[in-house]
Amino acid sequence: MKRVVSLLFLAALAVLLLYVVANMPPMGDPQSPTRTHVVPKYLEDAQEETHAPNVITGIILNYRGYDTMGEVTVIFCALAGVLAVLGREKRGRIYAYADRSRVKSSTIVKTMVRFTVPFIILFSVYTILHGEISPGGGFQGGAIIGASMIIFTTVFGLYESSQRIPQKLRLPLEGSAVLTFFTVGVLGMVGGGNFLTYAWPHIAVSLQPAVVVWLTILVEIGIGLGGAMVFISILFSMIREGEEVAVVP
Repeated sequence: MKRVVSLLFLAALAVLLLYVVANMPPMGDPQSPTRTHVVPKYLEDAQEETHAPNVITGIILNYRGYDTMGEVTVIFCALAGVLAVLGREKRGRIYAYADRSRVKSSTIVKTMVRFTVPFIILFSVYTILHGEISPGGGFQGGAIIGASMIIFTTVFGLYESSQRIPQKLRLPLEGSAVLTFFTVGVLGMVGGGNFLTYAWPHIAVSLQPAVVVWLTILVEIGIGLGGAMVFISILFSMIREGEEVAVVP
């Protein structure tokens, strides 16, 4: 009986989704509501209403602020789910079986990775800090840092990577994206606006653009650090295949 009810529910959901998709405007339709109402609204009023020099940043962190906060919460929940299934390292010496392979990585490859990873991380910092005025932002910068650690771990192994970014560093930063969003949201209410309002009515008009920029940078940094640490922790948990008791000299 439960299977029949489940199948009926899934069939009804499929019909509903197909009906919605069938009634959506055709791809590229110039008369669709997004092109006639939403896009002109954003392009014409975004800078004035959000005080953000970058329209995309104004959309993501202002018009879609609640949605973006939900996204960072989902990323953090993904980490919680992975850790609930796979667990977190406990003894400080973790490894993957590939680390113990007798085939060692090329010295040339190791040298190139040592040379390029710092520049990749530097580019990620630039991407995070300039997200409010140029293409980029916290999500992109955090993903770049995570990708750099995938490269480093592939070449040097899981144990070496876990020593460079240990659990004691990752743990307090994993929730920084959600905490930063919440803190900035509360500050908006204290400043006389709504939750996640960056332009505070209770301060001088001349100071509002600077406040908006710095609050936006703060949110981007929180997203970048939190996203990066979540990606790295998920990476370590998924490829960890063993642990050893650390030998204390």
